[in-house]
Amino acid sequence: MTEHEIDQLFNANIAQLNKLNIASGSMIKALLQGLASNGPAYIQLSNATDGGHKVNYAFIQGDTSLVTRLASALGLIATDNSLESHHA
Repeated sequence: MTEHEIDQLFNANIAQLNKLNIASGSMIKALLQGLASNGPAYIQLSNATDGGHKVNYAFIQGDTSLVTRLASALGLIATDNSLESHHA
């Protein structure tokens, strides 16, 4: 990915995080930071639940196993296409 593409992806992901409950958004942001520093690996977030705890994602680039490993370490529930915090 080019720097421009990474910046666009970052901005789009932040817009999705801002829709979530603050605690959930912070946890998922930590996952994004972990992906960027351990790969790098990139995912695109979408369909965040307003004020909620769940967001969909699509894998863009890098090691796909990082998503589930980092999500587990952070206490997030990760499926093939969504991330959710345990906190309701």
